[in-house]
Amino acid sequence: MTLTDIAIQNLRRRKGKTFLLLLTFLLVVGLTVTLHTLAKSMQDDLQKSLTQYGANVVITPKSEHFTLSYGGLSVPGVNYEIKRLNYDVVTKIENDRELSINGIAPKIIGSAAGVNRRYLIIGVDFLKELKMKPWWHIQGEEPGDQEVVIGSNLAHQEALVIGSTLELNHQRYSVVGIMEETGGSEDNGIFTNFETSRILTGINSWSMIELNTTQPDKTTARLSELLPEAKVAELSQLVQSAKESVDRFTNFSLFASILLGVIGALIVFVTTTGNINNRVAEIGIFRAIGFRSRHIFSLLIREIALVSLVGGVLGYLLGELTPTLLSPIVFKKNVSFQIHPLTAFAAISASVLIGVLSVLSGRRAVELDPLETLSYI
Repeated sequence: MTLTDIAIQNLRRRKGKTFLLLLTFLLVVGLTVTLHTLAKSMQDDLQKSLTQYGANVVITPKSEHFTLSYGGLSVPGVNYEIKRLNYDVVTKIENDRELSINGIAPKIIGSAAGVNRRYLIIGVDFLKELKMKPWWHIQGEEPGDQEVVIGSNLAHQEALVIGSTLELNHQRYSVVGIMEETGGSEDNGIFTNFETSRILTGINSWSMIELNTTQPDKTTARLSELLPEAKVAELSQLVQSAKESVDRFTNFSLFASILLGVIGALIVFVTTTGNINNRVAEIGIFRAIGFRSRHIFSLLIREIALVSLVGGVLGYLLGELTPTLLSPIVFKKNVSFQIHPLTAFAAISASVLIGVLSVLSGRRAVELDPLETLSYI
């Protein structure tokens, strides 16, 4: 019979104490993994939001503003020294390795004269714009040269349909598409490509550049250094608020995990020490029949290693399964069951390590003189 066989038999004989230790490992590892899985799921959802919710950083030309004041009363002033966003700005942004950019959408924004009014003209790259704004839906097709797409409100006001023509700057442009209602300023705009927008507006620089990035705060700081001629603003206040909530929950889960680990380790140490001290007579018998201290140490380590290993594995599975079952009820979101090898290895290894170290707390009982241990019989 090997030491491992003896260890398994000892665990079977002490079912109550074995179950208590197993339950301790299972709960500590399970709760820790549950908190980690929930925090990671929330971070993943936030990351997905940052990549799907359109632009979160906007670049516009920088300008100086002069405000008039009369007797302490401020009145609107004028902008002066309006700087330009040259076309090479986009190249600078795309080539900067410090930036983590998911999407970039430059625009030319101006106005053009119609028959009875002036119209808002927006020149965009439709491929990049539709990728960044998946809620844009165009009935018809994307415009080419001398063609436009119009907003839903404008189409209704002007009684325009696909195939109509619209007079802009004394020239006629074909309406090839109508953008579905978005609830924003797009509903009153006229969209076209860059070349046509330059001709209509006379603007030969970018009016605005929208960016989508996973790190809007760092991107804003970097772009402010890279583009001194531009005003860089972060527009992800809602996502930023969610990020702060996720960060708070992540910090809480980390603190709770550490606290659970400490409490669990103390319980294991106290329980293991008590078990070893209660087995002094048994240890004396082993010593009397020829077992050395190292043999007994190896036996105790095998016992606790088996319990901590099983508890760690079951605790990890419980920790991954719990969010899957409870998240739809508690958080109104679905968390898929996944096995993360690195997390599993860390959780199980920590469980086994705590178990093995706890054996050291009973070293005194193992190292007693055989005659002294036999006196406990």
